[in-house]
Amino acid sequence: AFTQNADAQKRKYNYYDKGYWGNIEAVGGVVLSGGGSDIGISTVHGGRLGHGVAMGIGAGVYIDINNLYYAFNVPVFLETKYSPMKGGKSPFVSLRTGLSITDNLATGFYLSPAVGVDLGRVSLFARYGFNLFPMNVDIDFPELDMNINTVANVKTHALSIGIAVNF
Repeated sequence: AFTQNADAQKRKYNYYDKGYWGNIEAVGGVVLSGGGSDIGISTVHGGRLGHGVAMGIGAGVYIDINNLYYAFNVPVFLETKYSPMKGGKSPFVSLRTGLSITDNLATGFYLSPAVGVDLGRVSLFARYGFNLFPMNVDIDFPELDMNINTVANVKTHALSIGIAVNF
């Protein structure tokens, strides 16, 4: 088992080979809507389909920090990744789509494209994160003895850079 594992480590990581694909990534950046910073970690597990394409299902935890205020965001997503060049070093593009749940249990749409470079088992990238949360809003007008309940779309935008370890 040890020699087989050592041999696997010597082989180049290639998205043109079929097989298991997974990664763990860490990101940090800025929140474009409202300011503050964004940090997070996520993981994806799926398969390399050949021809430079990989697909997997993933989840993450992201924290938006603005002064003393913070918000948690937990996306669950499908990621598609394309690396156009054979071998261990290649530029890539990826797209994540799915659902996101906030710390106050609001559920919304999650979209996150990325561009980067694969350097063997390590990837460096820039990722844009977009969340859209429809939320119920109560507006109270006591002087008119009126209460309005409506749905508002809360949007968050973040731009991050990160590093991933592929396995």
